[in-house]
Amino acid sequence: MDDKVRIRCPYCTRLFRHRAQRVRDGYQVNCEHCIRLITFTRDSEDPFMRRTLKLARETRAALEAQVMAEREAAATAARRQREY
Repeated sequence: MDDKVRIRCPYCTRLFRHRAQRVRDGYQVNCEHCIRLITFTRDSEDPFMRRTLKLARETRAALEAQVMAEREAAATAARRQREY
């Protein structure tokens, strides 16, 4: 699973990618193309900004679920080894 989300700069309208773990409400990043500061807020009027925040939240949840499933599988395997 890719841990990056696409961000559309509200100033130059170009797309770039950034790690979903970092993109949260209040996070600031510079656009890779026009070097302007972008601040992510839930209250933004920009639908692309809200979509990016939503996708980042969903990606973080999916990655966390994947890690939890791997831990559960490892714990189950360890329990099975102890039983034999």
